[in-house]
Amino acid sequence: MTVVNPHQFFDLSKESPDSLPYLHTVLKDGQLFRYVESERESANTAIERYFAHYFGKEAAVAVSNGTVGLRLALQAAGVKPGDRVLVSAYSFIACAMAIASVGAVPVPMDMSTALSVDTAALTEVDGPIAAVMIVHVQGHAVPIGRVRELCDARDIPLIEDVCQGTGASSPDGRAGQLADIAVTSFQQSKQISSGEGGLVAGSAELVERVYRLSDLGAVRHGGGLPDWDDERAVMADNLRLTELQAALVKDQADALEDTLARQRANRTRLREALGSQVTVLDSEHPAGDSGSHTLFVARTATDAERFCAALKADDVVARVVWKKTYLEYGVFQRSELTSGLPSHCWPKVTVALGRRILSVPVSKYVAESGVARVAEAVLNNRHHLSREW
Repeated sequence: MTVVNPHQFFDLSKESPDSLPYLHTVLKDGQLFRYVESERESANTAIERYFAHYFGKEAAVAVSNGTVGLRLALQAAGVKPGDRVLVSAYSFIACAMAIASVGAVPVPMDMSTALSVDTAALTEVDGPIAAVMIVHVQGHAVPIGRVRELCDARDIPLIEDVCQGTGASSPDGRAGQLADIAVTSFQQSKQISSGEGGLVAGSAELVERVYRLSDLGAVRHGGGLPDWDDERAVMADNLRLTELQAALVKDQADALEDTLARQRANRTRLREALGSQVTVLDSEHPAGDSGSHTLFVARTATDAERFCAALKADDVVARVVWKKTYLEYGVFQRSELTSGLPSHCWPKVTVALGRRILSVPVSKYVAESGVARVAEAVLNNRHHLSREW
């Protein structure tokens, strides 16, 4: 039996209609398109209202996935081909890929310490910066108060990628709260999952642009009827979220605080079981972490691989979060967008430390006995872990 399965964030077979009211309503009335032809409010509309409030923004729009959300956010913020966008070097390749997909140049922001960014890039990069994208990692929120100040001073839009950070907070506040644009994801392994899906939150004007860019450029009138003759219509793609996905998101959003409490309780049990024998990689505000993952640092990259293999043999999931920065992948090394970046842009700290950072997911579904087994497996292999970094 697998003790921690990061993909088992939502098992419909175990849920009753009472625990999934939105989903069962949608299934019952058969209205699976976001523009519902009945008196029922669209689940898309419901989650857009929920997350606009959650991130402290004027509006929000649901889209097909988080990566699409990042791309549309960049486009709506006015990022153009050839522009430079600063992005957390310690992040999934999708973040830089979203920047490249609009023809812009992703410029890495190195770590200053683990789970924080070096703001020097905001003052040392020569030439204009079109946007800054800060990425929150594995349920840990990056403190971005200083980034916000520097963006304000230079009139640069700030995008927060909250895809892995929903529910997390730093000393500077909730992940996504300080951004001009907050983007989150509902992909399989997230706090709230509909398999795929995403959402963009920001000002009413910006969200309206994202809305059109994700909805074939149409101006929607009463009843959701599209108008492509309206002078505000644009050329765009179909990147909508289905009503079925949105309903599943809404049910889980309503239970988010309970999910966070259960995950944090599991994390506390794990830390107590580990005691002082293992050093946990903490954010600057551990109490604000979502509790979805506990992080460690291996002694070396080889130790990281051996640690993961040993835990797998005990049916416990452990992973190197990201083995490479986006710049180390061949697809970016071959790209004209990044091949010309000067050597001082190379994220030295992230390259050295990132491949040693390990993640052990502890979701709300893990029982106390499961947490104990995770702790035992970690303790048995603690010789692979570093006490400091």
